[in-house]
Amino acid sequence: MQNRQYYLHPYQTEYSTEVITSNGVEGQYHVVLANTVFYPEGGGQPADRGLINDIPVLHVYETADQQIVHILPQDPGQGEVLCRLDWQRRFYHMQHHTGQHLLSAVFYRKYNVQTMGFHLSEQYATLDLDIAVLTPELLTAAEQEVNRLVQQNLPVKIYFISAAECQQHALLRKQPQVDSDIRIVEIDNYDAVPCCGTHVANTGEIGLIKVIKTEKVRGMTRLYYRCGQEAYRDYQFKHDLVTNLANIFSSSDQEVLDRVMAELERKSELERELKNVKQQLFRYEANGLVAQAKGRVIIHYLDADADIDSAQILIKEILALGHFLVLVSVGNRVFLSHNLEDDLDCGALVKTHASEYGGRGGGKKDFAQVFFPSHDLLQQFVSSVETGVEK
Repeated sequence: MQNRQYYLHPYQTEYSTEVITSNGVEGQYHVVLANTVFYPEGGGQPADRGLINDIPVLHVYETADQQIVHILPQDPGQGEVLCRLDWQRRFYHMQHHTGQHLLSAVFYRKYNVQTMGFHLSEQYATLDLDIAVLTPELLTAAEQEVNRLVQQNLPVKIYFISAAECQQHALLRKQPQVDSDIRIVEIDNYDAVPCCGTHVANTGEIGLIKVIKTEKVRGMTRLYYRCGQEAYRDYQFKHDLVTNLANIFSSSDQEVLDRVMAELERKSELERELKNVKQQLFRYEANGLVAQAKGRVIIHYLDADADIDSAQILIKEILALGHFLVLVSVGNRVFLSHNLEDDLDCGALVKTHASEYGGRGGGKKDFAQVFFPSHDLLQQFVSSVETGVEK
């Protein structure tokens, strides 16, 4: 482990070392250093980023024979190079990885819930818990306990032990997957697990842990959480959102949810009233269209800004008054429906005739719809259908 500076000094951001090999691979260079500050992707934690001789480090990975390979867009050359770590990214990883240990420890030690998976990305971190139903009450209690441990500023200890020592370790929450060079991350006198990631020196550096949402995944519960500055940013965004809503509704922060719910109920009531008015309007319009009908086909062009529901309501009202093929257009879209007692098939009409006018659509025997590139082409299609049916 002596050639892994990120283990020896995880807070170090600059380091000079020697290039061992630099091989061109598909337009990039795979570089091995004598020692490295760059953590390779693994254990749910993404790779570090930064610069080697001012060349961006695109990715870092570990080979099967335990070499750390850095992918660069150009050759850094031979000899000594200066490595500069993207510290903001590293510290984000350290906070969220240690935060995961705390979350996992609390769920296991207080509620006997095991952690089954961990993933860290640039937007959030996730934790998969072996529990199908996680109640809000349990989640709140766990979150409070986790942040209590953060505020205690417990030391985070990192050390190597043997496989035999693992068997005797009183705090060890899970067994290692290797039998040598077993690296233990211990939260002082509370929790210990084998782990290859980078971590903060004490829990206080996590700052804050906030679960932002949960979801069910394969019979488990997935927690999405943020730590430190990212948790603050999430809080600030939601604080601004609540404040703005409260201002809009002339309400306090505490009452704004009730105001929003009342407005949504009022909106639903207005929508119901509007639907009833539309029903009456289209019933009146349907009566007029049926009275003027001179055959089995009724055609009507709604305003281009009408909604699809309006077309379907009008069709339903017309068919309630008699047996017709009805074509109603909204913009460049036309709807076809019928209740005639013959073999007329709306879907077949669209499939057979719409394409010659540039139309795209489909449907079944009693209902279909089709969209045209222009209203002129739509009208040509409608005329051809009317002529064919009225013959």
